[in-house]
Amino acid sequence: MTIDELRLAAETYLAPLLSAQVLPALEPCQPYCSRVAALDPSRIGIKASDGDTERIVINRTPGFPPEELQIAKDFTEELFNIYGATAQGYRQELLSFLPARAIARHLGGMEATKIVLRQFEKWAARTYEGGAISSLVGIDPGCTERDVLLAELFEHDFSAVLSNGFDTLLLSSPGGSVGGARQLSVSEDNLRFAPYRLSPVAGWSEGNKVAFVLNRLGEQLVFKGKKLIFAKRRGEWRYYSHEMYIRQMQPPQKRELREAVYESCIDTSFARTGGCIIIVRSGSVDDANELISSSDRLDGTNQSIKTKTIKTMTNKKFQKLDRRLRQELLALDGATILTHDGDVLAVGAIISVPSGSDGGGRRAAAKKGSTLGLGIKVSEDGEITAFKNEEQVFTA
Repeated sequence: MTIDELRLAAETYLAPLLSAQVLPALEPCQPYCSRVAALDPSRIGIKASDGDTERIVINRTPGFPPEELQIAKDFTEELFNIYGATAQGYRQELLSFLPARAIARHLGGMEATKIVLRQFEKWAARTYEGGAISSLVGIDPGCTERDVLLAELFEHDFSAVLSNGFDTLLLSSPGGSVGGARQLSVSEDNLRFAPYRLSPVAGWSEGNKVAFVLNRLGEQLVFKGKKLIFAKRRGEWRYYSHEMYIRQMQPPQKRELREAVYESCIDTSFARTGGCIIIVRSGSVDDANELISSSDRLDGTNQSIKTKTIKTMTNKKFQKLDRRLRQELLALDGATILTHDGDVLAVGAIISVPSGSDGGGRRAAAKKGSTLGLGIKVSEDGEITAFKNEEQVFTA
């Protein structure tokens, strides 16, 4: 493999997976250096060949935790496997399967994982009796091997309707045999890092159990340890580094409020409603008057019916409100504006933005609001983008 081929694969698949970038310059290294190595907290070096004296560099601020370094290693192993086992003319076509193969390796290389990811790719591109397919498959290491194989089951069309993708689950052993079905119950216990609508799935995926969801939009989601860890959306796989996102969401300083804002962004993202939220730093609350009208403020004068109604619904700090209510508030046209300690200043507020702003109304509002602290835009296609001082901080 050449360094240019490695760079292309990393830019196309690995960088989006880790929300990172491939730096333009190569990094010198010794021939004996590891194929994949952490250069410092923010950089990972990858060599195209074991004896190379240069390597590409994957960069992200803040840095990569050990979990993501391991993802980079798994990705590179699968990349080398593809290059080593195929002729040049077939490689580019096979590389489209690279992220899924890396994810399967990262999850332990279970045969069932590979089977499910392949099948979900097929189902995402087809319908069943005119409707999009949604499905939920769970792999439980405690499930015993049985006679019916998952691969054989997927050869039959009826397998597409054996689970609903939300709270009924088709069970599989790690080796890929069908272990029956499970009906899941809603659990809100410590499920901060998963969409609320899929809390039954997240609750089931405790310990070493892994759950795979295909929704009617053709998106694929992977849950483990009671949280969302991977998702394929907008044609790209992405790892959800929840702690990284929460650390970057400052202001506010209070961890409880940052978690509440983040989980509400996740809820809004997967509900596909879109939203905008602005957190005003301490000392800048009065400056918010320049962005929003008095009629939109919950403590303002000449309040509209909408503002008066929302005021009766938000008699607590944002972090104390029910997640379902928070999601509904963010879905209103306009911005939800909070103080640094969680007081709700406005919901559905129209932000005064400069003419000619790029990227649509929500993006412009989030960027403008970030001059007062933190602005977050959730697009209707699910992308979450955060800004500080009108500079982009992260995209999830």
